[in-house]
Amino acid sequence: MDTTDYALMKRLALVKQLYSHGAEHARSSATIDKIITITSLDHAVEMLLEGVIQTFPPPKSFNGSPGLYFADPARLRAQEFQVERAGFFRLWDQVVAICQEFPEPDAPVLKSEMRSLHLARNDAQHSIKVPSSEFLAEMLAATRTFLDHLLHAAFGITLRQISEALLIRTNEIRQTMELAQAAQAEGSPLHYAGILRLAFTMAQAAAIQQVQIGRFVGIHPPLDLLQSALEETDPDSGLAAGLHNLQHYLTQLHAELANLSLELGLGLERQSFSRFSILTPAVPLLEADGRVHWLESGQDLGWLASQLGHDGCLWLQEYAISTILRWEADGLIGGHVSGVQVQQAVQALDHLIGHKLTIPHPVPVMG
Repeated sequence: MDTTDYALMKRLALVKQLYSHGAEHARSSATIDKIITITSLDHAVEMLLEGVIQTFPPPKSFNGSPGLYFADPARLRAQEFQVERAGFFRLWDQVVAICQEFPEPDAPVLKSEMRSLHLARNDAQHSIKVPSSEFLAEMLAATRTFLDHLLHAAFGITLRQISEALLIRTNEIRQTMELAQAAQAEGSPLHYAGILRLAFTMAQAAAIQQVQIGRFVGIHPPLDLLQSALEETDPDSGLAAGLHNLQHYLTQLHAELANLSLELGLGLERQSFSRFSILTPAVPLLEADGRVHWLESGQDLGWLASQLGHDGCLWLQEYAISTILRWEADGLIGGHVSGVQVQQAVQALDHLIGHKLTIPHPVPVMG
């Protein structure tokens, strides 16, 4: 597919977001969440149908089995088609005809299920008829199968391969994400993971400014409480050693409370964030002047590269983008973030990775 077609890529990103939005609300049994789920799934289907129609030439004929269509193909041939005025059933029939003219003719799958989905959405929207949890579970699975099939037939991709980065509104963060994806396309998973972590950290730094993150953040640990006692104590005594240990404990406790406050304030689930951190080769520190200072993550980069296969990179991308989009939706990031010298940061990351990869690893001796 043409990944330079910005309008198409943004449409496909919205299709994925609508499906993900529906799947998220499907976890709840509340009436409003069920209605949001069925509406989001139906909108995802119609948006993809429209995307196929707007990407490919109008069909010259309505070939294939009449059973593929909702209306009579002979009548469809005589009708004028306007995508802006077409409903679900007319959009479906137009896409069926387009798919019949592919080099390898295909057809959208699960026709009856997608019809049931659309009718259920109409019932929910116009008659306040709430679908059951069992029906929603069936529609989630059917919609995913339908979307993946049509995406592959028309564009050669699946839902999971679509990047939602285009939906990030903040230019600096979105452009850094695009640099990460370019590194992945060039076959550099370590660079991809590092630049992705940089984009995430830029977003995190902006979000922190908007969050009330508790009284443990932004202040120094209370070490001065013990300073006068230390000055009056024999430095070689056991009491001095105990006071120093207590100072160290207070420092560690303060750091842990600060991190916990940040996680709670930004909605970071610890297990997922820890996995995200482990799968990046270095930690970027953002300086006030825009420079980025990289701290080595301590990972064996050979091992790390082996973890960054197709699925690992997709998980990193999905976690980073979904978190950033949530922060934007919550108003924690808006319009502009502090300037970061991204190109210099990428060069520094390249140097760090190149240096670590050339360091010979000791060969274990078998006893």
